[in-house]
Amino acid sequence: MEFQSSTMRVFTVDDTPDDRALVRREVEALFPGCQVIEAGSRNEFEAGLAEDSFDLVVTDLELKWGNGREVLERSRTEWPNCPVVMFTDSGDETTAVELMKAGLDDYVVKSARQLPRLRVSLRLAVENARTRTALTERERQLAAALEHEQTIVRELHHRVKNNLQTISSLLQFRAMISGGEVARELEEVAGRMHALSAVQARIYETGALDRVDFAAALGDMAQEMAKIHADRGLKLRCEFEGSLELDVARAMPLSLLCYEAILNALKHAWPRERAGELTVTLRADVKPHRIVIRDDGQGFEKGEVARGMGSRLMARLGKEAGVELFTVSALGKGTSVELLLP
Repeated sequence: MEFQSSTMRVFTVDDTPDDRALVRREVEALFPGCQVIEAGSRNEFEAGLAEDSFDLVVTDLELKWGNGREVLERSRTEWPNCPVVMFTDSGDETTAVELMKAGLDDYVVKSARQLPRLRVSLRLAVENARTRTALTERERQLAAALEHEQTIVRELHHRVKNNLQTISSLLQFRAMISGGEVARELEEVAGRMHALSAVQARIYETGALDRVDFAAALGDMAQEMAKIHADRGLKLRCEFEGSLELDVARAMPLSLLCYEAILNALKHAWPRERAGELTVTLRADVKPHRIVIRDDGQGFEKGEVARGMGSRLMARLGKEAGVELFTVSALGKGTSVELLLP
């Protein structure tokens, strides 16, 4: 790593003038043109702390007016990214380990034989500090980019939800004007839009923009669909055990599949507006997960189930959602649609 030595500032703390001179010589040889500030007393140390940040601090351990631990602690407080190297003839390996754990960059023993190591230590300390600073800045940039991306994705999800709700409202309004069979078809399409909107509305609550609390979305959808038929005495019972988070790509077709199953029950289970009970069960506390949509209506013969339940559409949605689909029905005993999520 190349250094701009002329802009470097080094703070050397030692109460022995000869040792300060030795450190100065080594530092200036290593970083030509650097500025070296010396502190041999408490006042000089405090004056140094009041200056702008340093690129390196070199200190002794035992000082007549203090100690290197204080120098380390206060340097870290004032200049968190500044490396600190201890050059001392006191202490031992235990002291060195303790100080390194406290944030010291290196510990070099004062002796003529250790001068080459001191120079290497000073260079590595500065290099590592600059690398840490560069990584921290890169992490900050990546975090900012990620936050910006998540903001955009959240806005897109919000707009999709609003657009689905708008389309659903327009379809319902058009159905009111059209009347007849066209109105029923438009209302069913609007219902499908509403099912997708229920999933979109729950995306924000999982903390991950690619996943959704499907149990909550299913409950929302079932409640809204049941309200439409509440005037005829229809009762809805939701029995959910455990939480079920799914990725959005799987939750969308699964919500449409559940919508079709509930819609078929509402349309065919109770003729002549007869009251009944619809039960939506979700078991996320077992493997495979299970969703069961069961009515206590009139039921169907086996051949009629295949025709009346829109089996091809539901089978296609089941395949897209990655679930196994089972429909059981009998005359006078209601119909049960079971979805198994491996």
